[in-house]
Amino acid sequence: MKLISTQLQLFLRDSIHPQSLAGQQIPAQEFLRWKFFLREEIANILLGIQNPPLTSYGKEAKEIRSVVSMIYHFSNTVNRYLTRYLPVRKKHPQEQEIKMHYKYTITSLNSLLSAIYEWYPSLESTSRLTSFDLPQIKMELRQQVDLLEHKLIKYAIQPEALNLVASGFAQLINKKNLTIGQVKYIRELLSEISGEQVLTLQTLTGILIVRDFNLPEFFLYCVNNIQNKLDDIPGLHEQKELILQEKNNLYDLALRSAKTANIKSSVIYRELNSFLDEKYTFLKQLVKLRKEAVRDAQRAISGARFKINLSVPQFGLFIRMQMERDILSKDKVGELFGFFANHFYTTNAAFISPESLQKKSTDVEFTTAQKVKGHLIGMLNWLNVNYNLSNYN
Repeated sequence: MKLISTQLQLFLRDSIHPQSLAGQQIPAQEFLRWKFFLREEIANILLGIQNPPLTSYGKEAKEIRSVVSMIYHFSNTVNRYLTRYLPVRKKHPQEQEIKMHYKYTITSLNSLLSAIYEWYPSLESTSRLTSFDLPQIKMELRQQVDLLEHKLIKYAIQPEALNLVASGFAQLINKKNLTIGQVKYIRELLSEISGEQVLTLQTLTGILIVRDFNLPEFFLYCVNNIQNKLDDIPGLHEQKELILQEKNNLYDLALRSAKTANIKSSVIYRELNSFLDEKYTFLKQLVKLRKEAVRDAQRAISGARFKINLSVPQFGLFIRMQMERDILSKDKVGELFGFFANHFYTTNAAFISPESLQKKSTDVEFTTAQKVKGHLIGMLNWLNVNYNLSNYN
């Protein structure tokens, strides 16, 4: 079954080519025949796909896909007549009428594509936007992103998250071969975020995960947020607890989104869940190794691990002060903090994370510095009392 006639193909490729029209005086009735011929050909194509109805499988479906591809190509071809052949067209005395009929032709072909998608909706999402529609749609999407940015600023969303969302949408919109399905996804995502009455960072992140905002930068942003939380927790057991809480948050997202989206199809959701599983397994194995090291070497009995009556942040700052005053070497910072983490423990952290200890040595809160200063003053007072240093400068 041939749905696109040879006459239509020749008409679009040759008869109305700007070079073919150059130097000709086109009678008014020829313009009328132009429109009539298009309407008749498009009507025949629609009749061919609707009667008898074709299935979505097999030979017929392949032919429909071929028809869609050809119409898409013809629409872009006529659009090139409008844009690339402007110098040729401008020399024609009937340039405005020709331009109007080119636009009519493109609109008719694009309307034909829309009609085919109504009969074969499975073809729509993967079909590309025509060159004529693409600039206007991209401009509309960019305007919507600008409005969303203003809303994110209004709700004081972190600049890092705001920039991530803006650049992420820009990547999606600027794709070379943007499909109808991708445009639908962008519009729905913009609408869902903008529709939130009160927008928080947590709500925004949740929507992006559920809606599979699957960009490497967003995944890295989520992972870094989790890692930063872990670095703020000195105890390995407590870090395991945080991982379980994060997994529960993802599970709650899945429950809340069950009616509006299929969370199982979200790649970013699965990758984050996998990351948390791997992180939990790592921490579990690390705790096990630490316990085995303690048990095998009997460090608790032999005194190889000692309790220190400082909090982990105070301990970290105390170590850092010694490094800054050249009491301890700065050559192997990571190994140094690893040593202290392995050989000391606190009341609230039976097993100290070396990474957390190192981070807290530089991310110092005022109260932590104040406490350490109090300890140092107490040490100086002890020296003064026990070694008669009060009268010496």
